[in-house]
Amino acid sequence: MAESFLLAWRALVRGHVLTALLALTALAHLFLPALVRSDGTAAGAREVFLRAVPGGVYMVLCVALLACACGLVARARESHRLALAAVRPVSAGALLFGPFLALVAVAAVVLAFNAGLTCARGGWTDCRHVYAPVLEPPETVAKQMLQDILADTNTPREIRTAPRHRLLSILTGREIDRYENIPPTCTASWPFPDEAAASEGATARIRFSTQFNMRSELSGVVTLGPWSAVVSNNTQSVLEIPLVRPPDQGAGWDTKLSFHNTGKTTVMLRPRRDVEVLTPADSFVMNTLRATCEMLCVVAFLCAFGLFLSASLSRPVAIFTALVMLVVVEMAPAVVAQYPDTLDLPMSDRMGLWLSHAVAFATSALAEPQPISDLATGTCVEWSTLARTAFVNAVVAPLVLLSLAAYIVRRRAS
Repeated sequence: MAESFLLAWRALVRGHVLTALLALTALAHLFLPALVRSDGTAAGAREVFLRAVPGGVYMVLCVALLACACGLVARARESHRLALAAVRPVSAGALLFGPFLALVAVAAVVLAFNAGLTCARGGWTDCRHVYAPVLEPPETVAKQMLQDILADTNTPREIRTAPRHRLLSILTGREIDRYENIPPTCTASWPFPDEAAASEGATARIRFSTQFNMRSELSGVVTLGPWSAVVSNNTQSVLEIPLVRPPDQGAGWDTKLSFHNTGKTTVMLRPRRDVEVLTPADSFVMNTLRATCEMLCVVAFLCAFGLFLSASLSRPVAIFTALVMLVVVEMAPAVVAQYPDTLDLPMSDRMGLWLSHAVAFATSALAEPQPISDLATGTCVEWSTLARTAFVNAVVAPLVLLSLAAYIVRRRAS
């Protein structure tokens, strides 16, 4: 395997793949900041920079190494070098794992260079943990709603005879996007984890709206455990409300985030989407390190997938298939979020939505990490998420894909 790794590494270096990617990274950090525009705020400028520069480098790296992986085995097979190597006393696995490790090494060098240039820019803020309300799973709520609907004698026949899985899908989506009304003088509460209320410097991030999506004056009191704050602003905006602890606050508090509406207008929000608690985490440098490791894990999976396609298909077909599947995987979650299932969908739209759901479900573990988005929004990349990403994307998936590719290579050589 060591010889296979060195051969692939030398090929990538002599082919100027590593040099080109490093030069592209340097040029992106040098020139792109002058081309992108923000909203005029420091936070907006930081977010735009992180999405455009490190995010652009990461995207190009993914596509470039995926294309390289799609050509490595296919090119060796077309030049008959693979057949000669396969009959030697070397395992087919070594022929695949060596190039895989070489591609990952190239990605590690480029991503480390990208992270170093990003951190050297300076002016960054610390990241924050993001907590969501501890609510009952939407699937569980949807099942209870379905039981109540079917038990109601007034339920129309077309709903009773509809497939159960379609009804559950529709109800689950509606529960996720369910709005909660908070009339004047009323209070709404949502439970949060204990660590959210126990942390110093907590911030409530809430998006308020009104019935007709009209801007109106908003006033109220936000409370979380011993922390509280008064809010007064226009609705239809995401408000980050720093919470402070009153001097006379004693013991005996709970971990619910509450909003008491002291205004004259009923406000609305979606508890599963519009209510979060932010607490201080650690430095931007440490968060960049974790995000870079997440990026490397995703690139590792793409390299293994490209090698698998390269062992099965010709180079042009492998590259085309990989890029098409990459686009489909990126689009599927957006399609699922933007186009909810309904009972009156035509069959063509229904089949497309089923396919999007299937792709999103099959790739959920692989598409879970969002390192650039987390960096841009100041969200802490949690160690648990990083460990899960590394296990799935950098260990399990490559092991399965490369084992299948090795089996295909050995079968073709025999």
